[in-house]
Amino acid sequence: MSEKYKQRSIIEIMNDVLSTIRDYYDSEYVYYIEKEEDDILAIYEWCAENVPWQRDRIKMLDADQLPRWIRQEITDTTEADYSVFRPLDDDVTAVLAAVGVHRGGCDLSLMRAVIPYISQAIVLQKMQKQQEYLSYHDDLTGLLNRNSFVGYLAEVKQEELKSLGALSVDINGLKNFNKEFGREYGDEVVIRVGEVLEEYFRGAMVFRLTGDEYLAIMEDVSYEDFMKHVHGAHNKLENISLGLVTMGYAWEKVDIDVDSLVAHAENMMREEKQKYYKHLKKGHHEPIIKQDLLEDIEHGSFIVCFVPKMDVMTEEVVGAEAVVRYHHKDLGIVDPGKYITLLEETKLSHFLDLYVFEQVCKTLRKWELEDMPMLPVSVNFAGATLREESVAEKMLSLVEKYRVSCEYLEVEVSESYTDMNQEMLAETSNKIRKENVRVVLDHFGAKDSSFSILSIMEFDGLKLDKSLVTNIVGNNRSQIVAKAVIDVCRQLGVHVAAAGVETQDQLNVLKELGCDYAQGTLFNKPITIDTFEVRYMKG
Repeated sequence: MSEKYKQRSIIEIMNDVLSTIRDYYDSEYVYYIEKEEDDILAIYEWCAENVPWQRDRIKMLDADQLPRWIRQEITDTTEADYSVFRPLDDDVTAVLAAVGVHRGGCDLSLMRAVIPYISQAIVLQKMQKQQEYLSYHDDLTGLLNRNSFVGYLAEVKQEELKSLGALSVDINGLKNFNKEFGREYGDEVVIRVGEVLEEYFRGAMVFRLTGDEYLAIMEDVSYEDFMKHVHGAHNKLENISLGLVTMGYAWEKVDIDVDSLVAHAENMMREEKQKYYKHLKKGHHEPIIKQDLLEDIEHGSFIVCFVPKMDVMTEEVVGAEAVVRYHHKDLGIVDPGKYITLLEETKLSHFLDLYVFEQVCKTLRKWELEDMPMLPVSVNFAGATLREESVAEKMLSLVEKYRVSCEYLEVEVSESYTDMNQEMLAETSNKIRKENVRVVLDHFGAKDSSFSILSIMEFDGLKLDKSLVTNIVGNNRSQIVAKAVIDVCRQLGVHVAAAGVETQDQLNVLKELGCDYAQGTLFNKPITIDTFEVRYMKG
């Protein structure tokens, strides 16, 4: 009998049993109810033709009202009624009742005999459902598990997706939690992280893939909305414990490939994870370094310098790029490669980038008040800054604060896909351009670059990477590549600049290729703003 129950649904079993009882007693209505203290656990019924179903009425009852309701049913009918109450265990009581009985006398033997089998069928059905649930859900958190993710990959219709966002999350040091505080504490951490992800990705799919790794997938979501969920979950988890988790994410709306998107998010998470473990090796010194950096930004230890941008044909200055030099109180001038990496690792890049942007706004306002020539100035934004949800709003706030015209502001965004994929870069660029700040695609031609970004992203200018310029003299292949980029940009209506120009021969080749602007040591190294003004604006 147990094997039979495993093969048939509980609805089919109950329909057969209750219809048999109804036929045996020729009754109008048969129902089976299980109750546990204050809860009604199960309701099954079978009615004769033209007799209304009672399920909705029963659902409205409190469990303690059930016996009174049954007695009332029996009293109200003109025919004999039979009911059997039987305790199944200490907490659960089963009620089997036949209402409107027309034959069978007072023989309750069939009803008494069938209750244990009904109960067994329900228990087995619950066990089957539990087994099925555990096949696709994590037993600790209740989240979807890896089996569910594999099933999703097999069933998802990628061609029908309008967009897709993926967030990879990993708990930092879960083994240490278990070792130092016990597995019960570690389990609480796992559960709490899962709860936060469910809270901020409600309606999406949240998977627990391994002991400490989670994945959230959102279908048909805009980049802005996806990032709101990402930032919300990140901030909540950081408030619980600083550095509790490491995250990586990706979003696409063109040529969506779920496997590739998830892999990109996981790779980004692993890169962040390596930075986390690198910090662990530094021990207690890291907070001091963070605090030093923040204080040095606030106190002006980061000195903004300008690199002149020259017209290739006239060799006259047409703008500038803002760069920074870090003057540490003990170490003196710090190599940019060291502090930029440190800023990225400590997630402080956006503080410095917005600080430089503010200094540029101050300078433009000064030029305007002093009736000096107005030149556009560009600011480099790191990937972490571009991922800040409110970066465009913060920029606009500074523009309004200093009352400067956005036509003189440019933001250079890196085309590297280590930190951001193409779609995310394009979405961020569009947000910035909506504020009338021009966007320049930086480092084009570097190792991670791709021509496809030109068809996805709206931008105002493009800067050839130094690696393309270095070998451009006498290298036909480099010239062909540079010429192709310049021609494409010409058709797109955007200007092209070249970085790292060091010799007159390089400049001459760029002239022949049709490049618009150039910058590099041929013209000048980074100089202070005062020096820039004297040399290029007051002469």
